[in-house]
Amino acid sequence: MKPTDIIAKTAAGVAEVASRSRKLPPRLRTMLILIDGSLSVAQLMDAGAKLAVPADFLDTLQQLGLVAVQPAAAPVAAAAPAATSETERFRAAQKFMNDAVVDALGFRAFFFTLKVEKCFTRSELVALLDDFTKAIAKGGGADVARVVTVRARELLIDL
Repeated sequence: MKPTDIIAKTAAGVAEVASRSRKLPPRLRTMLILIDGSLSVAQLMDAGAKLAVPADFLDTLQQLGLVAVQPAAAPVAAAAPAATSETERFRAAQKFMNDAVVDALGFRAFFFTLKVEKCFTRSELVALLDDFTKAIAKGGGADVARVVTVRARELLIDL
């Protein structure tokens, strides 16, 4: 894998996030949740280092069939950013926040996920970021909360 390659979940990866059938270690599962088809190998390795995930976590996820490598786009194609509608950004952020909080808290995430599901705009999700960070920290620790919140903020604000 090249540092610029993009990593995406496979259908099996999406199913694993929903089912937890493989009983992945918590930090490896967190990394699987972070993978959304827009982050490069370098970005994921940086996040993994912050969480003290084994350096071969991408190889492990790939061997399990949960992720696939998408070679980096050619420079000409990379110059034009992909158009993403407001609705797509909102849905991606909402799904990410739901998945992350359920991963961190399990069944205890029920009431927070209701709050997330009641949101209809990105600004409403942004208003939940402080509570989101606290919930992730409660279930996964401060390091996980920092990494996951950075990704949520990127999905909601920074793009």
